[in-house]
Amino acid sequence: MARDEKTIAQTFADYIQTFHTLTPKAIVPYFHTPCMLISAPGVVVLTNPSDIEMLVGRIMGDLKARGYGRSELTDLQVSQIGETVACVSVNRVRYKTDGQELERLGETYTLRNSDGGWKIVVATIHDPGIILRAA
Repeated sequence: MARDEKTIAQTFADYIQTFHTLTPKAIVPYFHTPCMLISAPGVVVLTNPSDIEMLVGRIMGDLKARGYGRSELTDLQVSQIGETVACVSVNRVRYKTDGQELERLGETYTLRNSDGGWKIVVATIHDPGIILRAA
Protein backbone atom coordinates (compact mmCIF):
# COMPACT_ATOMS: atom_id res chain seq x y z
CA MET A 1 0.00 0.00 0.00
CA ALA A 2 1.39 3.39 -0.95
CA ARG A 3 1.74 5.75 1.99
CA ASP A 4 0.72 9.34 1.33
CA GLU A 5 0.63 10.68 4.89
CA LYS A 6 2.71 13.81 4.15
CA THR A 7 0.34 14.78 1.35
CA ILE A 8 -2.65 14.11 3.60
CA ALA A 9 -1.16 16.26 6.38
CA GLN A 10 -0.46 19.07 3.89
CA THR A 11 -4.00 18.89 2.51
CA PHE A 12 -5.35 19.11 6.05
CA ALA A 13 -3.08 22.07 6.86
CA ASP A 14 -4.31 23.81 3.70
CA TYR A 15 -7.91 23.14 4.78
CA ILE A 16 -7.25 24.69 8.20
CA GLN A 17 -5.59 27.77 6.65
CA THR A 18 -8.55 28.17 4.33
CA PHE A 19 -10.98 27.80 7.23
CA HIS A 20 -9.25 30.70 9.00
CA THR A 21 -10.42 33.01 6.21
CA LEU A 22 -14.04 32.37 7.28
CA THR A 23 -15.04 32.20 3.62
CA PRO A 24 -17.54 29.33 3.23
CA LYS A 25 -17.19 28.94 -0.55
CA ALA A 26 -13.39 28.55 -0.24
CA ILE A 27 -13.77 25.52 2.03
CA VAL A 28 -16.07 23.51 -0.28
CA PRO A 29 -13.28 21.97 -2.45
CA TYR A 30 -11.86 20.20 0.61
CA PHE A 31 -15.01 18.10 0.98
CA HIS A 32 -16.17 15.01 -0.88
CA THR A 33 -19.85 14.82 -1.74
CA PRO A 34 -21.70 13.31 -0.15
CA CYS A 35 -20.12 13.91 3.24
CA MET A 36 -21.20 13.83 6.85
CA LEU A 37 -20.74 15.92 9.99
CA ILE A 38 -21.14 14.15 13.33
CA SER A 39 -21.33 16.26 16.50
CA ALA A 40 -23.19 16.41 19.81
CA PRO A 41 -26.32 17.97 18.24
CA GLY A 42 -26.58 15.14 15.71
CA VAL A 43 -25.61 13.91 12.28
CA VAL A 44 -25.85 16.00 9.12
CA VAL A 45 -25.46 14.49 5.65
CA LEU A 46 -24.42 16.96 2.97
CA THR A 47 -25.17 15.81 -0.56
CA ASN A 48 -23.90 18.68 -2.71
CA PRO A 49 -21.52 21.67 -2.60
CA SER A 50 -24.36 24.09 -1.80
CA ASP A 51 -25.23 22.09 1.34
CA ILE A 52 -21.59 22.23 2.45
CA GLU A 53 -21.34 25.97 1.81
CA MET A 54 -24.57 26.64 3.72
CA LEU A 55 -23.60 24.56 6.78
CA VAL A 56 -20.03 25.86 6.91
CA GLY A 57 -21.41 29.38 6.46
CA ARG A 58 -23.61 28.94 9.54
CA ILE A 59 -20.66 27.59 11.55
CA MET A 60 -18.42 30.45 10.44
CA GLY A 61 -21.15 33.02 11.11
CA ASP A 62 -21.52 31.69 14.65
CA LEU A 63 -17.75 31.86 15.18
CA LYS A 64 -17.62 35.46 13.90
CA ALA A 65 -20.47 36.42 16.25
CA ARG A 66 -18.54 34.90 19.16
CA GLY A 67 -15.38 36.88 18.32
CA TYR A 68 -13.35 34.12 16.65
CA GLY A 69 -9.84 35.14 15.64
CA ARG A 70 -7.82 32.00 15.03
CA SER A 71 -7.34 28.32 15.80
CA GLU A 72 -4.38 26.35 17.02
CA LEU A 73 -4.09 22.61 16.39
CA THR A 74 -2.28 20.22 18.69
CA ASP A 75 -1.58 16.51 18.59
CA LEU A 76 -2.11 16.15 14.82
CA GLN A 77 -2.22 12.45 13.93
CA VAL A 78 -2.45 11.25 10.33
CA SER A 79 -3.05 7.58 9.57
CA GLN A 80 -3.49 6.22 6.08
CA ILE A 81 -5.61 3.13 6.64
CA GLY A 82 -6.09 2.09 3.03
CA GLU A 83 -5.06 2.96 -0.48
CA THR A 84 -7.74 5.66 -0.67
CA VAL A 85 -8.78 6.14 2.98
CA ALA A 86 -7.12 8.06 5.81
CA CYS A 87 -7.92 9.47 9.24
CA VAL A 88 -6.77 12.77 10.70
CA SER A 89 -7.33 13.39 14.39
CA VAL A 90 -6.51 16.64 16.20
CA ASN A 91 -7.24 18.79 19.19
CA ARG A 92 -8.18 22.37 18.39
CA VAL A 93 -8.09 25.46 20.57
CA ARG A 94 -10.06 28.40 19.21
CA TYR A 95 -9.15 31.93 20.29
CA LYS A 96 -11.00 35.22 20.12
CA THR A 97 -9.54 38.20 18.29
CA ASP A 98 -8.34 39.55 21.67
CA GLY A 99 -6.37 36.35 22.33
CA GLN A 100 -8.75 34.88 24.94
CA GLU A 101 -9.56 31.20 24.60
CA LEU A 102 -12.96 30.67 23.00
CA GLU A 103 -13.23 26.86 23.17
CA ARG A 104 -11.44 23.52 22.90
CA LEU A 105 -12.58 20.57 20.86
CA GLY A 106 -11.41 17.30 19.47
CA GLU A 107 -11.89 16.55 15.80
CA THR A 108 -11.46 13.38 13.79
CA TYR A 109 -11.77 13.34 10.02
CA THR A 110 -12.04 10.52 7.52
CA LEU A 111 -10.62 11.44 4.13
CA ARG A 112 -10.88 9.71 0.78
CA ASN A 113 -8.57 10.11 -2.17
CA SER A 114 -10.87 10.92 -5.06
CA ASP A 115 -10.86 13.27 -8.03
CA GLY A 116 -7.09 13.58 -7.75
CA GLY A 117 -6.91 14.64 -4.12
CA TRP A 118 -7.69 13.88 -0.49
CA LYS A 119 -11.14 15.11 0.54
CA ILE A 120 -13.08 15.06 3.80
CA VAL A 121 -15.85 12.46 3.83
CA VAL A 122 -16.69 12.47 7.55
CA ALA A 123 -15.94 15.19 10.12
CA THR A 124 -16.53 14.20 13.73
CA ILE A 125 -16.45 16.82 16.47
CA HIS A 126 -15.89 15.31 19.93
CA ASP A 127 -14.57 15.93 23.41
CA PRO A 128 -11.19 17.68 23.56
CA GLY A 129 -8.15 15.72 24.64
CA ILE A 130 -9.14 12.60 22.71
CA ILE A 131 -7.41 11.78 19.45
CA LEU A 132 -6.98 8.62 17.45
CA ARG A 133 -3.42 7.35 17.21
CA ALA A 134 -2.02 4.87 14.72
CA ALA A 135 -1.22 1.51 16.24
